[in-house]
Amino acid sequence: MNKKPSDLLLLESALSTIEQVLARADSDMQGTPYFGPTANLPLDALQDPGSAGIHDRFRVSAAQSAINICLGSAAALIDVSQALMNRSVDRSPQTLEREWQTIITHTKIASRSAYRAALIMAAQKHVLAAQGEVQSEEVYSGLVY
Repeated sequence: MNKKPSDLLLLESALSTIEQVLARADSDMQGTPYFGPTANLPLDALQDPGSAGIHDRFRVSAAQSAINICLGSAAALIDVSQALMNRSVDRSPQTLEREWQTIITHTKIASRSAYRAALIMAAQKHVLAAQGEVQSEEVYSGLVY
């Protein structure tokens, strides 16, 4: 892909839009973050008996956590794409090596984040469950399998 100024502007616009959505989501978030089985903590740390009960209703949904993770991952990959389009030749070999390792690291982190979001979603029955909504079984009673 040849670098065009319009491509870089589109990527910058996409990154800005993602950052705006993330900022809006952060300001709308209430309660504590969703701590499902994919949190980067030991499992026994997640099973705090003091956090169960009335506090559960204030938690952010699994869906919102997955959205935030996916958007963060997308933003990181846009940043990686911008770095890959950088064609300036006046960089030292050490700088080029350091930038290359950074690009690789950011790509790995974005990939792992997207996988973590997939694990959060896979732990849910369906999208309404991920959003924290309760759906009665009557909805499924008329379906024939």
